[in-house]
Amino acid sequence: MSAPDGRPTGWDVVPPRGTTAVDAQEARIAPDTAGAATQTPGAVPAGRPAPQYGEYAPEGWVNPVLVEQERQERQERQEREDRERAAASAAPGAAGGSGRPAVRARAAATADRTPTTGDAASARRLGASPVDVLLTFVLLGMGLVSVVQSLSIGSVASTVREELETNYTALQDPGALNGAAMISSVVMLVVFALVLWWTVVRLRAGRRSFWVPLLGGAVATLLSAVVFAAVVFRDDGFVAAMMRQAAGG
Repeated sequence: MSAPDGRPTGWDVVPPRGTTAVDAQEARIAPDTAGAATQTPGAVPAGRPAPQYGEYAPEGWVNPVLVEQERQERQERQEREDRERAAASAAPGAAGGSGRPAVRARAAATADRTPTTGDAASARRLGASPVDVLLTFVLLGMGLVSVVQSLSIGSVASTVREELETNYTALQDPGALNGAAMISSVVMLVVFALVLWWTVVRLRAGRRSFWVPLLGGAVATLLSAVVFAAVVFRDDGFVAAMMRQAAGG
């Protein structure tokens, strides 16, 4: 720029304001020799440079820093919404369609694990009825007394010997009765143990159990009789006496 008298001024060194090109980051002055610049999307319109310090922003000028901040905020908000939608879509699939069916499923599982009042009562009940329990324990007590008495081997052998001598005849080998009494006591002890175990199982299951001690007593008596009969019928004196009675002599 020159003064009216043709003398140069300090403004001659300032480049003329030409066409403005923007790269979406900053507004800068492009020389006229650059030709028509291509304006990128979202850039500041041509001919509207960034305001200098102390200037008002020209009409239509946009701060690229704010634009970038808004873009980042929109991107973060979009990513957050996408994550929320993904979590919401995954939760119904795992819960069976919605949160409410999941609650119902958990309640049903808890109900399955929690016994009802009737089930708890039947689980706590011992035996089929109080009468059944009473009879069962009475019969078990009688069986226990019989087992304890059978452990007195000498007394049992002596009792059997007296019965045979009174009703039939004297044995040639009465000492064999001691072995029979010992085997009988072992048999009765084993049978009582089995009866006791079976009775407890049935009582805890709430089933009728009084007949189990009865059956055990019958089995123990039968086995003891077989043991004593095997010993007695091997005695020659007893066999001879039985044959004489059978012949009528």
